[in-house]
Amino acid sequence: GTGDAGGDGAGPGQAAFEEPTQTLQMPFAKKLQTHRPQSWSALPSDLAGLVLRRLPSHADRVRFAAVCHHWCFSRQEHCLPPPLPWLAFPDGTLFGLPHGEGAKESFKLPSSANYCMSGGDWLVFSHNGTCFLMDPFSEVTLTLPNISSFCRVDEPAGIINDRHVMDEYMVGLVLHRDTAIFLRKVIRCSEFLVSAIVDIPPLRTVAYCQPGSTSWLVSGLGSIASFIDMMFYEGMLYIIDRSNNLLGINVGEDNDNGKLRVSRIERLLDGAPCGFKYFRGCLSYFDSYLVESHGALLLVRREIFYIRDNDMIGATKPAVGIEFEVSQSDFQSRSWVKVSSVGDDQALFISKGSSRFVDVSRYKLNGNCIYFLDDGSCDWFWKDAPSSCAVYDMRDGNCFFIPLPTVRSKDVKMLAAWLFPQS
Repeated sequence: GTGDAGGDGAGPGQAAFEEPTQTLQMPFAKKLQTHRPQSWSALPSDLAGLVLRRLPSHADRVRFAAVCHHWCFSRQEHCLPPPLPWLAFPDGTLFGLPHGEGAKESFKLPSSANYCMSGGDWLVFSHNGTCFLMDPFSEVTLTLPNISSFCRVDEPAGIINDRHVMDEYMVGLVLHRDTAIFLRKVIRCSEFLVSAIVDIPPLRTVAYCQPGSTSWLVSGLGSIASFIDMMFYEGMLYIIDRSNNLLGINVGEDNDNGKLRVSRIERLLDGAPCGFKYFRGCLSYFDSYLVESHGALLLVRREIFYIRDNDMIGATKPAVGIEFEVSQSDFQSRSWVKVSSVGDDQALFISKGSSRFVDVSRYKLNGNCIYFLDDGSCDWFWKDAPSSCAVYDMRDGNCFFIPLPTVRSKDVKMLAAWLFPQS
């Protein structure tokens, strides 16, 4: 009867509801037990890739890879977006740029202390003539020749599309002097090639070496032009001089003896016309930087305006301001073409040691901006600044500082450098 259905036990309707539920739950629980990883090291590679892509900091990616061999392999297996650069200081302090909710990292790597410059993802060390490159995160080291050991590189006598030829006499005099080269910029181009912009007074030229070799190989180009920046891209070394002429150099190993030789030097682009503003009574200081962006070369030019003091010859007062101009390579017209934007999700990080183009959209940083460092050329701009990093907005030309802790030294002013770790 109806009374039986309302007893203390479960009614027919309740039993009919519970039994299928238990039937569904049991296989699902068994399935979880069957497929649940026995440890974190068993995390599937595709899931590891998703985790890695959510770690914008290179330090976090290194920590991920340090968990176990499987995670280390997963990091190497996946092609990850480039991480943000680090600010490296000569005392070994590294700062991460603020991202997300304003998070920022800092730590100290004693092994990276006392470097002389940054060369992208490597730090350059030079002490008592000895030189080497070091990856500060892995501490892998590449030995470079002594700065007092150099000779002439095997290269063509002329430059394609240029009226100049090598000045054999001038280069010969310099190479026979009892002196040492001064490194201005060093980049690791490949496993067998390191290139540098060097000073051997009165020349500023380019030099090459193979890691572990005993001598720098010096080019005769320095008697023609004074080089100010270079970069290596898709097998070609690109160099700009003070007139912003672009040279392309093919350098590689000789098939017969394994030594480095330059097979071709070509003038690719003519210098860019200056489009900066001029102010009466002002002096200007220019710097130029080469950056690769989506397969094109960008010429980034910075101008600093100083006010001349008429009462003191050669003296200057605080400057009027600072401006940047960006041009893109056009190899068909053999010219630089000015651009007004570098992309709303893109940013340029420039310095004398190393410059890069980075997609910053996933890091919640301002795009269409140029991030630059104190290089000692505009002390007025950095006076009382909270950090060594500033940002130039391409949209309106305004500058602002990124609030980072300041690293100070009792004896000298400590300048930062960009360090671009591998992903």
